[in-house]
Amino acid sequence: MASSDYERIKKDFLSGRLKGCKTFFELNHNYVEAAYCCIVLDKLDKAKEFFQMEKDRDIRAHWGLFLIQLLQDDIKSYPTYFELRNFLELDLNILILYCKENYVEKVIRYADFMAYYNPECYKFIGRALWANNLMSASMFFLRRAKDKFYHDPELHYLLAYIYYYSEKNIDKSLKSCQACLDILPDYFPANNLLRIIGK
Repeated sequence: MASSDYERIKKDFLSGRLKGCKTFFELNHNYVEAAYCCIVLDKLDKAKEFFQMEKDRDIRAHWGLFLIQLLQDDIKSYPTYFELRNFLELDLNILILYCKENYVEKVIRYADFMAYYNPECYKFIGRALWANNLMSASMFFLRRAKDKFYHDPELHYLLAYIYYYSEKNIDKSLKSCQACLDILPDYFPANNLLRIIGK
């Protein structure tokens, strides 16, 4: 298998073009990738089989088994701090891309559980929802994240962005921008938003 073929098919999958991806990944022994195809095809038991095959070789497969447990409401293991940091947001983006609202709801229902292992998961969830223009849901999780990590400049910026563009609340946007810049004065996105607002 040429690596260029793999990259092309992977790009197709991550762009929402699923046709042929699972077959390619399975034939070329890319079982973790095949498992993700199975998830979006609602074949969770088959996804679990693929992840199981790779769990001792690939940390993503270990995380994938936990993700299947979330989707099946059958928690038997625990995520690691780094798995949550590296994969939660990415996987929410994949589920949203493939219109798996039910799966997204199941994952975020376990936010408090996951936060025990990595308190930043509220931010990861909020950022994924923000990137997909789900602003009210994003705001809920970003506010919870701010309660845990007030000194994270990105959180204040994301709130400022939503206040300005979605809620049309300039005062709250300015306040959040200022909170961001109090923490990190050179934070470019916040300075840029201030220029857009005209302050």
